[in-house]
Amino acid sequence: MTRTLLLTPFAPDVKHDHAAADTLVRLVPLLAARTELFVFSPQVTADRAGDGYTLLGAGEQAPPGLLHRFGVRPAWLREAWSRQTARAAADAITRLKPDVVHVEYLQGAEALAHARNTVLGLHDITEAVAAESYRVSHGPARAYRLAELVRTRRFERDAIRRAGAVITLSDADRAAASALNPRVVLARVGVDLPELPWTSPAGGPPTLVFTGALWRRANELVALHLAENVLPLVWRTHPDARLRLAGARPGPRLSALAAADERIVVTGAVPDLRDEMRAAHAILAPSIIGGGVLLKVLHAMSLGAPVITSPGPAESAGADDSMVYVGDSAEQLADAVGAVLADPAAAATRGALARQHIGERFRWSDTVDSYLEAYAMAGAR
Repeated sequence: MTRTLLLTPFAPDVKHDHAAADTLVRLVPLLAARTELFVFSPQVTADRAGDGYTLLGAGEQAPPGLLHRFGVRPAWLREAWSRQTARAAADAITRLKPDVVHVEYLQGAEALAHARNTVLGLHDITEAVAAESYRVSHGPARAYRLAELVRTRRFERDAIRRAGAVITLSDADRAAASALNPRVVLARVGVDLPELPWTSPAGGPPTLVFTGALWRRANELVALHLAENVLPLVWRTHPDARLRLAGARPGPRLSALAAADERIVVTGAVPDLRDEMRAAHAILAPSIIGGGVLLKVLHAMSLGAPVITSPGPAESAGADDSMVYVGDSAEQLADAVGAVLADPAAAATRGALARQHIGERFRWSDTVDSYLEAYAMAGAR
């Protein structure tokens, strides 16, 4: 079996309140069944056994000082992957001598310089995310976002060029990475179909839900957009419509919106976001700062619920207007809400087709096969 060292900022046996819970945590045991797998993470302080794999500790981690915001590397990198972590990862490569060094997420990409047979797994093109973050920033933060964009562009492009093979989760990201490295593999992330699908709620006011890690800037911006720009348009025809913003660690701006209007509810962390989706008439999942595959769209589709999203996430999911509702502007998103509420039967039909599509196209067995293809590609250099 291939001796694989996987480097990741997120430990696979830790509970996460973001997308790693649906991707990395699910992926690692499946890879371990087909490779001799070692996992290194700064969230692991000492070596320990995992579920069919070995976790390698990075030692105790000190929080980054303020100087990390002014270094050559992007600040977001040093917040998750310190210089101490980078040295410990290099030591792990030297000690283990793996057949393949697999860097999952861009944060660990400095390790690509310490091995030949390397695979870089990208969950988005971070340069594009940084560019959009800069575009929507204002005031003093704008200069900082520009600096982050420049540092991110340099770091990510170098990492893509250096990797023995690159894994992307969407066709758009594959095209972007292929411009810098011809050895790119598309690995569609697996999605499990929930046993209990969505059914149209009976009675009550129209309920719309947006889910995600609300402490993430991209999710907060979408939530604010929905509450401030989209819902006022919906309320013109459906004044009793409710918006539920469900996810961990919401900030004060979202809490203030909920305090100002009882039709907006900010739940904070919930035991299972799927329960929020099942109780909704429609799931709102557009993107403002996009990139990669929007997992909230895939999970909503897997439930068979009516999904309202924007063009980028719909394209990444391979979904057309027979499966989801697509809108770009606030007016188009509000119109999509109106269409769902006006014809619940048609909305349910779209949801059923979306669920079928996810079951056919986003299978974990195919995901693992694609990762192993990238391992072979890196080893054949």
